[in-house]
Amino acid sequence: MRTLQIILLGTLVACGGGAKSSGLGKGGGVPPPVNVGGNVPDATAGTAADTKPKVEFSKDAKKDYEAAVESFKANDKSGWSEGACRSSADRFAAVAREHKIVDAQFMVGLSYHRCNLLGEAEKAYQEATRMPGDGLKKAMAQSNLGEIYYKAGKVDGAKQYWDAALKANGKLVAARINVASMLLDQMRKVGDKDPKWKTMEEDARIHLSNALGVDSESVYAYTMYGLIYMEGWKKNKNRLDLAKLLLDEGKKRNEKFAPLQNAYGLYYLNRNALSEALQNFQAAVELDPKFVEARMNVGLITLGFRKYDVAKEQFGKVLELQPKNYDAMIGLGAALRGLKDLDGAEAQYKKAKDLDGRRGEAFYNLGVLYKDFRATKQEAQASIATYRTAKQYFQEYLNKQGAPEDQAEAKEQVALIDKTVTQTEKFLKMMASQPQQPPTPAPAPAPTPAPAPKK
Repeated sequence: MRTLQIILLGTLVACGGGAKSSGLGKGGGVPPPVNVGGNVPDATAGTAADTKPKVEFSKDAKKDYEAAVESFKANDKSGWSEGACRSSADRFAAVAREHKIVDAQFMVGLSYHRCNLLGEAEKAYQEATRMPGDGLKKAMAQSNLGEIYYKAGKVDGAKQYWDAALKANGKLVAARINVASMLLDQMRKVGDKDPKWKTMEEDARIHLSNALGVDSESVYAYTMYGLIYMEGWKKNKNRLDLAKLLLDEGKKRNEKFAPLQNAYGLYYLNRNALSEALQNFQAAVELDPKFVEARMNVGLITLGFRKYDVAKEQFGKVLELQPKNYDAMIGLGAALRGLKDLDGAEAQYKKAKDLDGRRGEAFYNLGVLYKDFRATKQEAQASIATYRTAKQYFQEYLNKQGAPEDQAEAKEQVALIDKTVTQTEKFLKMMASQPQQPPTPAPAPAPTPAPAPKK
């Protein structure tokens, strides 16, 4: 999801409102979105600004606000740090307190949002939604709150906020793109064989068409549209051609947009052009070093190319950004295994297992590690216990949910281990039953040479 960009005072700026409770805790829901006074019954027609007089601001308020905006822009160019985010938030908060400007309160939230300080951002946005001001600005804050809740795993709550924002103003481009992104995630989860998939796709396309109707230069909308068309391409390869056309439209507007480069990478990956895919994924990482999905894609492709040192670096960076990223732990384990660091690989797999015991990848990879890497380096007798440990991991994997082909492969691994252990035990038993060979006699000492005759 993409955070709304900054917009100058007096134009389309959103604000959030002070919430009585947070929606970022584990479990539970989110605070219900407040009615921000949507002035447009038809979400696809007009804006709140069309029917509501603009709010006038004093010269001092405008001066103070624009000074804070210039500082914000400078940080956008030079790069954000937590200190810079907090400093920017403080400047806008001072403007909001002194001049009671909802725009400034929104920018408090956006400043925190830039550094992923989601708790502070949530509070600032919620406070803005309860301030006096037109509904348009507050609707945009609700859109950002939806993004925050979605990242926290509160899918239903996020949808509530996006729906509320779009009800207030149907021309919120970011909200429509975010809804389309949510639908894309759902399409990927259910698969194109599910009857709901087609409905999700149609809804996503409607949102993106509306977004482009408002902003025909939105690179993000073109990117998301391309990703929507990439889904289902195995049934209809023409979808890839349509996806490429949409991505190319985005490229005409701004090729230095990290999500666009990542989308191109996925396109080439689907075309099985791995080198081109890797180039685009790497370009996305260069444009946005904090782009986790792009780093994961670089790591996965370089694993396939056996560039284990590069994969290790990428998965390590992901874990710096997201210490609880299960997939990155599995990827880092595979990279370390390729670098012969078996203890390091095992540690990563076990971290993933402890993080989420419901998933099976860690168990499967531990089974492979013990079967194919540890047992094969041991003497016959010692390898039996190692093979049995591998079998236990594969059996635990079979108790998890997984694709039928993966489950079948795990069963084959168990059968192969049983066969190997049986053969090894027979070999050891046979060797033990062999009669002891008599010790080889020591060679007779060489005869002492006769002394030389005396002269």
